[in-house]
Amino acid sequence: MIYNKITLAFPEKEENLFMEKYFSDSLVQFRISFVLVAFLYGIFGYLDSIMFPEYAKVFHIIRYFFVIPLLSVVFLLSFTGIFQKIWQGLLFISTIAGGTGISIMIMLVPENYVYYAGMMLIFSAAYFFIKLRFFLASLAGWITLLIYNLGVIFYAHSPNIMIINTNFFFISANIIGMFAAYNIEYYARRNFFLNQELDNEKSLVEYINKNLEKTIEERTNELKKAKEKAEESDRLKSAFLANMSHEIRTPMNGILGFSELLKNPELTGDQQQAYIHVIEKSGARMLNIINDIVDISKIEAGLMNLNIKESNINELIEYIYTFFKPEVEDKGMILSFRNHLPSEESIIFTDQEKTYAILINLVKNAIKYSHYGTIEFGYTKKDDFLEFFVKDTGIGIQKERQEAIFERFVQADIEDKMARQGAGLGLSISKAYVEMLNGRIWVESDPEADPGETGSTFYFTLPYKAVQVKKAIQKDLLSDIAENYIAPELPGLKILIAEDDEVSEMLISIIVKEISKEVAKVRTGTEAVEVCHNNPDLDLILMDIQMPGLNGYEATKQIRQFNKEIVIIAQTAFGLPGDREKAIEAGCNDYIKKPINITELLVLIQKHFQ
Repeated sequence: MIYNKITLAFPEKEENLFMEKYFSDSLVQFRISFVLVAFLYGIFGYLDSIMFPEYAKVFHIIRYFFVIPLLSVVFLLSFTGIFQKIWQGLLFISTIAGGTGISIMIMLVPENYVYYAGMMLIFSAAYFFIKLRFFLASLAGWITLLIYNLGVIFYAHSPNIMIINTNFFFISANIIGMFAAYNIEYYARRNFFLNQELDNEKSLVEYINKNLEKTIEERTNELKKAKEKAEESDRLKSAFLANMSHEIRTPMNGILGFSELLKNPELTGDQQQAYIHVIEKSGARMLNIINDIVDISKIEAGLMNLNIKESNINELIEYIYTFFKPEVEDKGMILSFRNHLPSEESIIFTDQEKTYAILINLVKNAIKYSHYGTIEFGYTKKDDFLEFFVKDTGIGIQKERQEAIFERFVQADIEDKMARQGAGLGLSISKAYVEMLNGRIWVESDPEADPGETGSTFYFTLPYKAVQVKKAIQKDLLSDIAENYIAPELPGLKILIAEDDEVSEMLISIIVKEISKEVAKVRTGTEAVEVCHNNPDLDLILMDIQMPGLNGYEATKQIRQFNKEIVIIAQTAFGLPGDREKAIEAGCNDYIKKPINITELLVLIQKHFQ
């Protein structure tokens, strides 16, 4: 029960309901009490003439011309519609008026205790009979005593002992009345609250009883759908895991198998290059699968963030065309693109990397599912959106599966001609990206069309938020870092490689061989701290993050306590949002994620030693 501990008032809504109930329950008692109080207040008038004839006139004016008329007016108002809104205020005023009248009588004849009974009548009426709320009754009682004390001190000049005695009597009676009234109203409110709860429960039970059959039916349908969804999810995930096993083992077979073949000393140079090409291609396929899994995990966990910036859509389309043109032509097909806007109007605010990823996924799918004909992609402007499309002449998609293909793991569940190499995550990732960018994605397809004619056309929209500039933006995503790379001219560096994986250590050692004069290697964070402490002339630490014992973050923090100048580059297989910031916060100068690109690492080192 929520209520004010001082006034006992409920919050506004509950208080209004309580006062309505309190009024209806109190009206009869109030009227009887008012009649009784008015009668007793008036009947004692005959004592005034007998005991104090000198004050009888004043006392009769108070009784018959002030207090009783006021009580009568309030009583008569109780039969009107307005009374419910003002009844507590009227009772409050009536209590003070009656108490003030008795106070004047006691003040004039303090030695006669008969009038003390009149004060007790006022207190009793306020606290118990007329249904005045506890807080207002208490306030009226203390105001009455204040008026009495002001009178006896500044007007009647009663003896101090008399003032003390009467105050002891009145204050005691007032306090007793307050505590009693507090408890009476508290339990009235508590009963009201419990009754409300009981009524609510009763209503709920009645509602449930009335709708039990409907509720059971709804719950049954919900459980049935949940069961079907769970079974579907379980089936898809089982299929996905089986497909993942295939997708991971296949490129691993290429990597391990051709690595074994490279050991043959009789291989020709061309054979070696061919085998290396297979290993590279298998590695790229493996990395693509891992990237898809990481991306879908980020999306599921809500860790995928937007990076809205200026992006040149025309350059994006042209780059994708240039990138895929050789692969498409190798299949004997034609690749074309269509840009709708002139160059100066094609620069918009969007997430360039996600737009690139969406288009790459759709174009790769078009190539995967097409064996002849054409692939066309591009965009048109429609109102406040750019509508992108990727059109192929491939095998098409059955109508009943045109929505399902955007769900996770669906490709892994297909056992017919549509199943192709891949994890079945590309379209679901694309859909998630499009929705993050406030667009929508859909497909139109006719699997029954003649070969070479209409296959599938994927569409997606992005808001057109143009940048009013006429200069081309930098191709951050599209530029290949190796394209303009110049081998670093660095003095021989003293380098520490902190790496617990033997293969990664070997790779990094080979990469930095040309720019180092001395290379130290450790396998744990503790060893890294020790070597750095004993070799203050170290220039660079390539710090793996995941190492046994002391990890790379903690090792970096300890090194920074005694060496602020050494360059530390974090190199890690972690690639989630926030990992770079976490490395910088620990004290690293820079960050590179695995698999390490040779050129990128050398450029990163060159940046810190120019």
